[in-house]
Amino acid sequence: MASTTAVPVGFHYETKYVVLSYLGLLAQEKPQEHPPPPPPPPAPGAQQQLMTQHALEKEALEKIKVEIEEELKRLDEEILEAFTTTGFDCHTSPVFSPANPESSIEDCLAHLGEKVSQELKEHLHKALQTLLSKPVTYQEYRERTQEAAAHASGWNKVLVPLVLLQQFLMELTRRGQEPLSALVNFGVTYLEDYSADYIIQQGGW
Repeated sequence: MASTTAVPVGFHYETKYVVLSYLGLLAQEKPQEHPPPPPPPPAPGAQQQLMTQHALEKEALEKIKVEIEEELKRLDEEILEAFTTTGFDCHTSPVFSPANPESSIEDCLAHLGEKVSQELKEHLHKALQTLLSKPVTYQEYRERTQEAAAHASGWNKVLVPLVLLQQFLMELTRRGQEPLSALVNFGVTYLEDYSADYIIQQGGW
């Protein structure tokens, strides 16, 4: 059920920051808790293919990283410009300025997202394949997210749109598209419409 009440302006900024930060995790080297065993040496020919694939992956991640940094800069400017009318200050927000930098929102969400990716692997995979086979629209993203989120509850349900968005962004970037700003808007709109009430009830992000 979509929320009919407008969300507080601070919540809007925090949600946008959360979406950008979560997507930005893609471009960070994630330490693996259980590193996989080294793969067997590839057959000649396959080695070349693997290296090309790795280079493309690296290029896509680099591109995402730069775009996200630009979007975060833009968000900062937007918040500063609007300060006189909104009174929203990043320094008083636990999302932008966590009391303990060790437990930032990105780290908590990354941990939860990992769990959701495993638990809803099949549902997320199915949703992603459907999204990739159709034009990129918010309606399509919303419907696929709702289908996958129906299998989760609590904070896990909040993570579904973020996890799916992250996978979608990576695939589209690999294909040479530049979907970041559209996808960020998809994520923010979805979270404000379908998760805001729950998040605010829990005391916010």
